[in-house]
Amino acid sequence: MAKKKRTYPVRLVKENYSYTVEQIADLFGIDVATVRRWIKDEGLERIPKTRPFLVHSSALRAFLQKKKAKRKKSCQPHEVFCFKCQAPRTPKNGTGKIKKQPNGSLLFQAQCATCKGKINKAVKGKDWSEKHPLAAYLHNATKQHNGKHSPHRKCQLQGGDQLCLNLTPQTSA
Repeated sequence: MAKKKRTYPVRLVKENYSYTVEQIADLFGIDVATVRRWIKDEGLERIPKTRPFLVHSSALRAFLQKKKAKRKKSCQPHEVFCFKCQAPRTPKNGTGKIKKQPNGSLLFQAQCATCKGKINKAVKGKDWSEKHPLAAYLHNATKQHNGKHSPHRKCQLQGGDQLCLNLTPQTSA
């Protein structure tokens, strides 16, 4: 059975409040044994010499934020987080689209090169340009040489047909 990854909303934890193990379990809908494991093995600090075990809200908040930070995986500028793969992935070439959002940001949508699932990344409108690392994955980012314009480099000929290796963007003369 796969391990279930959970997130615990820190906003539910009250300020300057002491929780029992049972109250923490009820607050997040988890088993009491999980909270005891957090105290015993994972570093959740309890108030010393108290029975039943008490945990201060500041210690609980710090523990949950540390647990959340450990799960985060940062992406490189040319990567998008794929929820299906659960890892940062490079988009498949030519599958990217840009949608303008009402708040001025842009939504980059593409297909994961690994699992073929949908991947999305929000980009600030002011940060987007043709030089953005994700711009290379857009649907119309590159135009193949069709023979109408002079190529940037010579194309190889195969049996009378042209096989073009020119995948750089075309500039109009």
